[in-house]
Amino acid sequence: MKKFIKNNYKYILSIPFFLIILIFLNYLNADTIWNYGMAHSIKIHELPYKDFNIITTPLYPFIMSLGLILKDSYLTYIIEQAILCSILYFIVDKYLKNKSILYLILISIPFFKIYVPNYNFLVYLLLLITMLLEKNNKSYYLIGFIIGLLFLSKHTIGIVVLFLSIISSYNINKSIKKILGFSIPCIIFLLYLLITKTIYNFIDLSILGLFSFSGNNSGVSTFSIIISISILIFTIYKIYKNKKDIRYYYLLSTFSFIIPIVNLEHCIFLIGIFLLIVLEDYELKNVLKYKYLILIILLIFNISINISYYKNLSNNKLHYFKYRIMTKEDSEYVRSIIKKYKSYKNVIMISMDSMLYDIETNKKISYFDIPLHGNYGYKDIDVLKKKIDNMNDTYIFIQKSNNKQFINEMCDYIKNKSKYIEKYKEYEIYYIS
Repeated sequence: MKKFIKNNYKYILSIPFFLIILIFLNYLNADTIWNYGMAHSIKIHELPYKDFNIITTPLYPFIMSLGLILKDSYLTYIIEQAILCSILYFIVDKYLKNKSILYLILISIPFFKIYVPNYNFLVYLLLLITMLLEKNNKSYYLIGFIIGLLFLSKHTIGIVVLFLSIISSYNINKSIKKILGFSIPCIIFLLYLLITKTIYNFIDLSILGLFSFSGNNSGVSTFSIIISISILIFTIYKIYKNKKDIRYYYLLSTFSFIIPIVNLEHCIFLIGIFLLIVLEDYELKNVLKYKYLILIILLIFNISINISYYKNLSNNKLHYFKYRIMTKEDSEYVRSIIKKYKSYKNVIMISMDSMLYDIETNKKISYFDIPLHGNYGYKDIDVLKKKIDNMNDTYIFIQKSNNKQFINEMCDYIKNKSKYIEKYKEYEIYYIS
């Protein structure tokens, strides 16, 4: 044990650092609640695709649900993510050696978005592991197996990574070994779907639902477009100059992160793989001298832009989300909504925040907890109307959103066929008899 600690002390010490980053610098991200909520759902024995509407392959929430067995809380979930971030540090350190700290700092710019706990992070981590295995010429069966795990984290990216990994092998035997390794976790997942009788739900939500998702959830950031096009030109040029450098095929596969949403939250993973290759190829000794200074400036910048928020923090007195930082006003607002929500029986909520309220009031997670276009399978509006038509004796809390992914049409449908009860703060309450 002492030898293990001595050899890995820097990775162990990085866990509290990442924990602080995740608690204090990523508090605004709604994905954190949704991804914790999916892990929480699995922990309380709900089935993905059947009981709640997950649209990706579910490896990440399954992994995160393991820690929740010990203590089901937001803090446990964040600690697990901090451990995954430490594993990321370990992998990068093996890949880049003395440049690893600089790499972790660079991918943290500007807002530490790459460490946000969600399935994209796990995909990114597994992609780095795959590239490390390729670099060290490890078993192609193992490489295929890791890509299979990547597929089970986000299938739309996993299938692209497999395809480009096979193409870049230029060897039929290597390709077959990768495919065989890839098939192992996929067969296990298929058996899971068959045993739980959720294979049709998976096809509807995660495959057919992609048509609805891509049609309603496209988004473009000018900065991300410029960065993406620049990296794409660089990647194509490098592949043209050296067709057997497999790193650039993996970099090319990373563009699947930004389809159809080209924003910084998705583009950061593309930038991350790009920087990995650049740092491997170039010394950058002058930059390495100032890596800790860059980190200090980055931390000061992030703290300074949030200083007014930090000054108004309070103990939110919640149960599951006790360590999710909130201002005094936000905390009081959330507690008041919880009290009102609990005062009704046979009640559901349709809101961007409904998962938080359902978890805090010990309700099961349902299809209404992530009310976004593309999260309900093929012809999602028709699916929702059918679910609503089958309701009776149900109160519904509705809070519309300006987020273009939010299904406001569902809210309008409910309002047209139900009785208005009252308005409480930002929520309208309706009753379906």
